[in-house]
Amino acid sequence: MTKVPRMPTSTEEMLQSLPPQHREIIVATYFRRRTTGEAAKQLGLTPATAKARLYEAMRDLSLMVATRTPEHAGPYRTN
Repeated sequence: MTKVPRMPTSTEEMLQSLPPQHREIIVATYFRRRTTGEAAKQLGLTPATAKARLYEAMRDLSLMVATRTPEHAGPYRTN
């Protein structure tokens, strides 16, 4: 029997499921309240690379949130 991977349901699980380079830019900008430029410098990235990674990370998180099952959806989800 093939085991189907479980979709992450909590914010923490979603963050942990991101690739490390996406997770680190999210943590640097949102949780440590750094600008994209400050995060880029801290992570040894160009500002353009930091912005691209942040965009990709937020896109991936948005998709995860949008595809959660209704029983895990927040109070604002409508069907």
